[in-house]
Amino acid sequence: MTAVTFSTRAARDRKSARILPQYNSLHHRTWWKFASIAFVALALFLTMYTGFLVAIGGTLAFRFVGFPILVMAGVSLWLLPDVDKADNAPFFKLLAIYMFLMVAWPSYVAIAIPGLPWVTPPRLVLGVLLIGMLTHFPQIAEARSKVVDLLGHDPLAFRLYGLFLLMQVVVLPLAPSPVDAFSYEMMQGVLDSSAMVAAAWCFTDVKRIPRLMRILIIAGILSMLVTILENWMQRPPWFGYIPSFMKVDPTLLETYLSPQARIGDGRYRVRSTFGIVLYYSQYLGMILPPLIYEMWKAKGWKRLLVIALIPLILQTVWFINARTASIALLCTLFGFAGLVMVRQLFFRPRGDSLKSGIMVALVLLAMAGLAGAIASSHRLKMYTIGGSQHAGSNAVRDLQWEGAWRAVRKNPIGAGLGTPLPEVGAMSSKGLVIVDSYYINLLVGVGPLGFIGFMGCMARIAWLGMVTFLRSKNELEEWGGVLAISMFNYILSAYVISFADNNYLLLTLAVAILALHRHQQQHIAAEPTSKQALPSPSTALVRR
Repeated sequence: MTAVTFSTRAARDRKSARILPQYNSLHHRTWWKFASIAFVALALFLTMYTGFLVAIGGTLAFRFVGFPILVMAGVSLWLLPDVDKADNAPFFKLLAIYMFLMVAWPSYVAIAIPGLPWVTPPRLVLGVLLIGMLTHFPQIAEARSKVVDLLGHDPLAFRLYGLFLLMQVVVLPLAPSPVDAFSYEMMQGVLDSSAMVAAAWCFTDVKRIPRLMRILIIAGILSMLVTILENWMQRPPWFGYIPSFMKVDPTLLETYLSPQARIGDGRYRVRSTFGIVLYYSQYLGMILPPLIYEMWKAKGWKRLLVIALIPLILQTVWFINARTASIALLCTLFGFAGLVMVRQLFFRPRGDSLKSGIMVALVLLAMAGLAGAIASSHRLKMYTIGGSQHAGSNAVRDLQWEGAWRAVRKNPIGAGLGTPLPEVGAMSSKGLVIVDSYYINLLVGVGPLGFIGFMGCMARIAWLGMVTFLRSKNELEEWGGVLAISMFNYILSAYVISFADNNYLLLTLAVAILALHRHQQQHIAAEPTSKQALPSPSTALVRR
């Protein structure tokens, strides 16, 4: 048997050797012609099938056609080998441009190109940033290490956010429309995680944090300047001047042009580049703490700019005419005062005791004065606690909470984000389900576990920011407390605002706090033991 096998192999080798090399290829095999015909037929069929889906479903067809292509492209990119290359990608510039344009450009004005999805300048920059990250991180081990080390700096926050992401996957089979829920989660995840991952890479150098915050402050000031012209024109100033190659969502055009006034109060409410006034007030609550901190630290000629910014801030908050804006301003001011007071009393006990006593007295006096003013002034009470104008929205929100708890008892796992149940939200005249609280969206969408994961992660990181401020020894570390107040304002406003498009900013601030907290811990660990001050009981409580 062995001899037969050997002779057969030898005969085969002699036969192949008699074929000239240029003819010993796949193209000259008998089966290659049939395989080529089958491959071309399959390609033509897939081309016609894809064209048919796009013709019938428009851009919605990309959900089915583009998903497997994107998955294979992602796997292929991730399998790229590591290269010996410097980790100096331009992610910081792209992130800064993207976050600036997110405020400077009206999100509801897009480039009108037939057949394309909603394309705006910020999304174009985001696309460039995504392409850069998808080609950079798979090949640069150092870049991946930077991101993973920073995002995993605090194990509790990392696990809580991981729980939120896990619940988004778990609830998909339980969603009324799994395809819609998956599409929403993917789109929102890309918008949120892109900025978060880019920020984690950028903030390995913590000195970039104040630079990015100042760029965001300039964008915020620009948005406030727009409100002056908008309030004078009683409409967004670019309406009537939008070129023909751009478009506005026709289903919401009437809402964008309306004064969005409250019942019983016909005043126009400014919203700058945001389509809805409450969305702008939520953004303003996150940008006010960095702005006021920079005003507080201003020196020299910049103090003249501070004098001009004070009336600009007040007029913006006044003409927004929303509790979320006025409460955010008060929380920012008293949050700063409270953090400085606690730091002065418990973390810097060797300071001037008279100065600390005066500071505490002034803060308490201001709080007492504000409480008295709210109690005695009907208008001030309306702008903080609320009045008859807010009774309608409060009643609707209470009904939504009742529906939300019924939905949670019916399905405690979650029904999927982006697909609120009709019995939870209020039905608008256009047939859209409206929910007035992001808390409700999370509870119904990803269940109590997903809610705890997201809000718990944000609260934990805000706490780390406050701890960083209380232990701070320089202005860089003080940014931890500044950004913690921004996150607190978001958490507070999310109870009455259902809006996820500001999450990119929230997560960027969260990553900045993690970077500052890690930077501070590294400096504390590097200090000689003899130079570390003995912690007071309050300090020990915070460190635990």
